[in-house]
Amino acid sequence: MSQAGLNNTSQGPVPVTVATSYVTNSGTAIPAANILNVLGAGGTVTSGSGNTITITVSGSGMTWSSISASQTLSVNNGYFCTGGAGLSLALPAVSAVGDEITVVLDGSTSWTITQPNAATQIRIGNQQTTLGVGGSLASTAAGDTITLVCETANARWVVISSIGNITFV
Repeated sequence: MSQAGLNNTSQGPVPVTVATSYVTNSGTAIPAANILNVLGAGGTVTSGSGNTITITVSGSGMTWSSISASQTLSVNNGYFCTGGAGLSLALPAVSAVGDEITVVLDGSTSWTITQPNAATQIRIGNQQTTLGVGGSLASTAAGDTITLVCETANARWVVISSIGNITFV
């Protein structure tokens, strides 16, 4: 540590302690100044004039597809059901807390979201589907849309938004 003096006009020099040590991010490295990292795909950082930084992020975090055949849904995906007869859409057997799925009826005659195993269940409002493979949600009209989020890994899903009159079994 070193000391420097400030001149206080009423009391004379005042000692000031100047730190010569620093805090590091890993205990051994000095953090670099003026660096900003954007994690994930689609992000950029651009330095502007003066003290400005522009951060650009693209994408919504969801992958969207138009489908016309029955299939198993994938986590963090959205589906526009655009063709074909009634589609049977199975929830994935493997999911993590926070995974999301959105399904939109826009051209197919209907969709039914089925449950893949004995431990799966879906809550919609104050109702729940039948526990296990016998439970399901179904659209009733064009435009019906539903977004589900996984609440319990590999088991419980919750409807966080819906449009239309969704039926449940």
